[in-house]
Amino acid sequence: MPLCRKAIIAAFLLTFITISNGAAGQKEVRILLSSTDKVELFYKEWKGDLFWFEKDSEKNGNVRQELIRIFREESAFNGLDSQKYLSMLPLKADFSNLSPVEAFDYDRKFTNAALTYFLDLYQGDKRIRNLIGSDEVSGKSERRDIEYIVDLLNKFNSTTDLNAMARSLEPRQQDYTLLKAELKKQIYLGDSVKAEAVRTSLNCYRWFSHFHFDKLVVVNIASAGLKYYESDSLKLDMAVVVGKPSTMTPRFVTYCDQVILYPYWNVPRSIAVNEILPVCKKSLMILDVLKMQVIDSKGGVVDPRSLDWRKFTKSNFPFRFRQSTGCDNALGVIKFNLTSSYNVYLHDTNLKSNFQARSRYFSHGCIRVEKPILLANSFLEKQLDEAFLKASIKGQQPITKKVPKPVPVFVLYMMADVNVDGTISYFPDVYKLF
Repeated sequence: MPLCRKAIIAAFLLTFITISNGAAGQKEVRILLSSTDKVELFYKEWKGDLFWFEKDSEKNGNVRQELIRIFREESAFNGLDSQKYLSMLPLKADFSNLSPVEAFDYDRKFTNAALTYFLDLYQGDKRIRNLIGSDEVSGKSERRDIEYIVDLLNKFNSTTDLNAMARSLEPRQQDYTLLKAELKKQIYLGDSVKAEAVRTSLNCYRWFSHFHFDKLVVVNIASAGLKYYESDSLKLDMAVVVGKPSTMTPRFVTYCDQVILYPYWNVPRSIAVNEILPVCKKSLMILDVLKMQVIDSKGGVVDPRSLDWRKFTKSNFPFRFRQSTGCDNALGVIKFNLTSSYNVYLHDTNLKSNFQARSRYFSHGCIRVEKPILLANSFLEKQLDEAFLKASIKGQQPITKKVPKPVPVFVLYMMADVNVDGTISYFPDVYKLF
């Protein structure tokens, strides 16, 4: 017979009062009361108390078995850990003749496992974010994502294919589909290293794709490449130069809010005191060669020949270096400002030949962009004047152009990715992160 709402609640409260003083009872109560927020939200929206055990029928049991089958057979080919979800389910083979309390508890365990799996399939397993130092994007959508998945499961009925519902959560991009096929291939071949690389990439694709941003930049440090998307459609694919293993580019998620033409390069202090200062103590010629200015704490330009360089050390150097604008500037003539707290940004470069190198890990951490004008024009409402940018105007002051709607930038580390021709490439673990 169906378990009615009042009987379940009454039995649950009676059990709580009766056994809460015993050790075993305390353990059971903790299980019943430790539901996650998403589970509580689901039952707040659900019309009944039970979802998976509402009726002791064959149809109801088939739905549970289908969920278990998806965990066991589908999750691995989706780049997810089947044990993560199976371990959330009750360790019981026979679900007949359940007490009201058992039904109440088991129902929530199945719901928790289902919602966790669907969320991972939708936004990527959150373990991929362990290598991300800063994320300015995801927190704003976390509640919305949970509500979306809860609503989707709430709409489930006997005519719905549970597996089809799960598949509807995945990205529609061709690159994602190709990566899924590659994962299945590597699993069958038994290549665990390549399979793990593809798993990470699949979850990264789920993560940045599920937002459905109007515009999106994805920098892959491992491949030293950049992809620019509009409405999930790839528009630009270009090479970048990223940090050396000794000065790694950090992994982070941020926004580009400004494009700066003819930017100054304000030399990071680590470079200033470790690389430029020691040379200046021997000869100031390097400042002329690099077109560097010495700047005081108030932003004023200081004559370097008026200073006693012998007394300066790494710890007491009170100035900073700034490179003059123009084509000789290390940032080139375009800088993409990022809102991240890292002193890292995307920029043009005066060393164009580096983009032809097979291994492009040369920078101090910033990201040099192969086609900065194309990328900037994609961000801005008005197209840039290329003749003005190529003129290398001496003494030209920086010009800041506001990006109308800040563009999300994901700086990730994926050792497997799809090429423009649809083939899969694997990249070395240059930073030794795996």
